[in-house]
This record gives sequence, C-alpha cells and structure tokens, in this order.
Amino acid sequence: MQTTYFWYQYHLYSRKISLFLLFLVPTFVFSQRNVMENDLKFARKPYHFGIHLSSGFSDFKIKHNELFATSDTILEIKSKYGVDFGIGALISYHLHRYVELRTTPGFIFSNKQLNYTYANASTEKKEIPQIFFDFPIEFKIKSQPLKDIKIYLVAGLRYGYDIGSEFKARKQANMPIQSPHDLAINYGAGLEIHFPLFILSPEFKMSNSVLNSHKYNDVLPASRFIKGLYNRSFTFSLNFEG
Repeated sequence: MQTTYFWYQYHLYSRKISLFLLFLVPTFVFSQRNVMENDLKFARKPYHFGIHLSSGFSDFKIKHNELFATSDTILEIKSKYGVDFGIGALISYHLHRYVELRTTPGFIFSNKQLNYTYANASTEKKEIPQIFFDFPIEFKIKSQPLKDIKIYLVAGLRYGYDIGSEFKARKQANMPIQSPHDLAINYGAGLEIHFPLFILSPEFKMSNSVLNSHKYNDVLPASRFIKGLYNRSFTFSLNFEG
C-alpha cells in the first residue's frame, strides 16, 4: 500500500511540476518577444521618435561675492525649490544596438524663488518664472534585456533659452537680472519597458548648469551681493518611444 501511495504522490507531483514548467517556458519566451521584436524593428532603421513628458524640482545654486561677507543690509540669500513640468519630442539615432544618440527638444515651465533676509529682520520673496526652450544632446547606453526590461544610463549637454526672461515680472525694479542662455550637464538612469506597440521609459535625471545666468548690477541690492546663479534640477520623465 505504501509503495502504491508513494508512486501515486510521485505521479501527482510530477504532473504539477510538468504543468508548471509548460506554463513557465511560454511565459518566459513571450516575455522576451517584445524586446526581440523592438530590437529587430529598430535594427531596420537608423532612428526612431517619441514623446517626452517630465516633471520635477529646480532651484538656483547661488555663489555670493566678496561684498556679501561685509554686507550690513542683506544677511542671507537662499533659493527655494520650485516645481517644473515639461513637454517635448524625442529623436533617437541608433549608433549601436546598445548605444543611442538622442535629443528631447521641448519646453520646460519652471517657477523658482529667491528669499532675502535683511538686517532689520524683514524678509522678501522674489518669484522668478521661467520658460526654457530645451535642447539636450545625450548619449544613451543600454543593457542587455532582462525579460521585457532594459536598464540604461544617459549623459550629455543641455542648451536652454529662457523665453521667460522677457516676462513683465522679471523686469520689475530690484529683480536680479539674468541672461536667457543656459548650458548644463545632464546625467541620469532609466528603464526601457517593452510593449508590443511601444516602449515606455521612466527616467530620473539631474541637470547642473555650468553657465552663470546672473548679470551683476552694483546698484540693485538684489543683485550686487550675488556672484553667480546656476540653474539645477531633478527631473522624472516618461518617454513613449516607437
């Protein structure tokens, strides 16, 4: 009896294991299909397009000048994070199966803030609305696929032109004057999630300006103690590529 029961249990478990393997193998194969089909599709053409949507936080990195150390009027100048959102296109050129040269031209809407603390204990907030026409050039390096997902790194340079520098709010008296031009270093990481009809790429990216946007003015209190203002941001974006 025990021998018969043992073989019955063995047969039952064998069937369960076989059914599980039969289910697992097609699942693994089909999970690879989207990556394989997309790789084959991209191999046939030198480039592809997409839509770029982003949101994040940005502020100024402030550099004070020598006058600030001896100031008896302004005790502190700080930058407060503002919320950004952006929309644009994606154009990616295929250099290699795992390397792309891409750009995501578009518009970024931002609202930064500078907070001034004066010697008489009063404070003042200066809102600085910005609309950048953004034009980055970046290299994207991708990993081999893990099922339907590829991990990638991205890095490059970004040029931005601040259309918001012509806003009425930016031209008011005692507002820091800024150049509309900006140049920054971008770097980040993301995932390619492959679907049958498109690729969804969630991405985190940092941007640090290397170009001082501040125009010094020795008369304006809001400007005369600042040596440099550098845009910087942390962005989460979604790219829809196909």
